[in-house]
Amino acid sequence: MKRVLIIEDSKSVASSLSLMIKEQFGFKTVLGSSVKQCAKILLEYKGKFDVALLDLGLPDSENGEIVDFVAKFNIPIIILTGSTLVEDEIKNRSKNIVDYVVKDGMYSFKYALSVINRVIKNEKTKILLVDDSNTFLETTKSQIEKYRLNVFTASNGLEALEILEENSDIKLLLTDYLMPHMNGLDLVRHIRKKYNKDELSIIVTSAIKEKNTASKFLKYGANDFLYKGFTQEELFVRLASNLELIELFDELRNRANKDFLTNMYNRRYLFSKGLSLYKKAKEKKEKFALALIDIDKFKHINDTYGHDIGDIAIKEVSKILNQFLYNNEILVRLGGEEFCILFHKVDEEEIISKLELIKDEFENNTIDLGIHKIAFTVSIGCSFNLCSSLDEMLQNADKQLYNAKDAGRNQIRYRKWE
Repeated sequence: MKRVLIIEDSKSVASSLSLMIKEQFGFKTVLGSSVKQCAKILLEYKGKFDVALLDLGLPDSENGEIVDFVAKFNIPIIILTGSTLVEDEIKNRSKNIVDYVVKDGMYSFKYALSVINRVIKNEKTKILLVDDSNTFLETTKSQIEKYRLNVFTASNGLEALEILEENSDIKLLLTDYLMPHMNGLDLVRHIRKKYNKDELSIIVTSAIKEKNTASKFLKYGANDFLYKGFTQEELFVRLASNLELIELFDELRNRANKDFLTNMYNRRYLFSKGLSLYKKAKEKKEKFALALIDIDKFKHINDTYGHDIGDIAIKEVSKILNQFLYNNEILVRLGGEEFCILFHKVDEEEIISKLELIKDEFENNTIDLGIHKIAFTVSIGCSFNLCSSLDEMLQNADKQLYNAKDAGRNQIRYRKWE
């Protein structure tokens, strides 16, 4: 569970922030009201906090000593202050300070929560910084890393495209305009041929002050524009705003592409993303395999224990599959008790080994529901043939699944490469 440290001598402020954090995110909060209490807390928890909210106006921290103390534990810090005049010396006191919040009402508390959420989410978020100036790259990378983002760097557009090809999960690109080999405008044009604005956000930076520079980039697909000389606060606000929009679009796509019961991908996603991977594998002659998994005697579970227990069995399938499949395989619930796994660029021997482990795990697994103990096996059909279409691969795997059922269930049958 994520942990948030709150050091604030106002009990009402500390309690309000703590309650809001728990209700909105479910994070654990630990409260203190002085540097002395903070030291005890950090000792007790061995300094393991995901973010810290620190009040500058503590009785035993008149000159911001609390910041220097907590910074030693490499915890992202959000400063709480009652003054609108936050000295630069305080703001830049530590590389761990990600932002500051002026305590002037409920909105400021909500802003603090948004910063907490952003910093914690950033641990898994990748962005790409592109600029031909090493000084700018190093300085901006250092600023961005304060927010716990995973930063990749490139010195021109061609390098950026290579990094994007290897890291398709990059969510935001911050690029300069004038660069050798491929400038920022050509880079934006090229990226928009593959990525939509709701998949990858592009912020352009430039020292050029021409009036039409920003509008030119926005027309060609940039999401945002920053003139160089921006402050750290402005950079953070723009990054956060663009990442939040991308995450919102991701959430909407997930709702359309995910099964509500298991949170696995659904049939719709299989015939969009799966079809794209299939075509790529066929074009480049890459390994591609498809497995169908079906719960044995699922009707008996529903008839004996009811559909609520049947739903628990279906969720157990998702739980077990996720234990064994974590190398970018695509897991899909096709419907009912039937599931599909897509393997891309995975060796046949590795697939067979994983499927055998999965089958054995189900055979040895029991769901303890207190009054009842439920156990079930699965049958698996797999096709290693690319065939003439993804649909034909599914049909071949389905035939192998039927053969597994016909052979007595709790079996695996394969269609080999030809």
